[in-house]
Amino acid sequence: MNEKGMTLIEILASIIILSIIIVSMLTMIVQSSRSNAISKNMMSATYVAESTMEELNRTVALSTDLANFPSELNKLTKSDGTPKYIVLSNINGQAFFETTVPGYYVYIEANSSLGSNLVKVKVKVYKDKTKAKIEAQMEMLQSWKKI
Repeated sequence: MNEKGMTLIEILASIIILSIIIVSMLTMIVQSSRSNAISKNMMSATYVAESTMEELNRTVALSTDLANFPSELNKLTKSDGTPKYIVLSNINGQAFFETTVPGYYVYIEANSSLGSNLVKVKVKVYKDKTKAKIEAQMEMLQSWKKI
């Protein structure tokens, strides 16, 4: 008897082993792709928060207190000339602002005690105005401009 060829059982075993290897590799590739997409979204939102924080940092350095902070913030405009930040409220040492960046809604809280030379600024980045899921958040504590 001549045994130069492969039997059907050997071929099926080879196909099954290859299938197991391919399926396990595909799951790793899919999971890796999903992780990359989540990481990309997180990095984009963090960049938006960081850019906003840098703008606010410069504006706080020009302001003497929370009362004139919104007027300094209104000097920052979008390319169409409209104010970049919208004041939601500014009472009792707390100010709230909002802005939109392509793909994100940015909510800003600024807190300062009366007579204090420090302001706590918190930037929260959401996917949209519903604030369903926070994408990124940054905080800083900075002093007002010396008079």
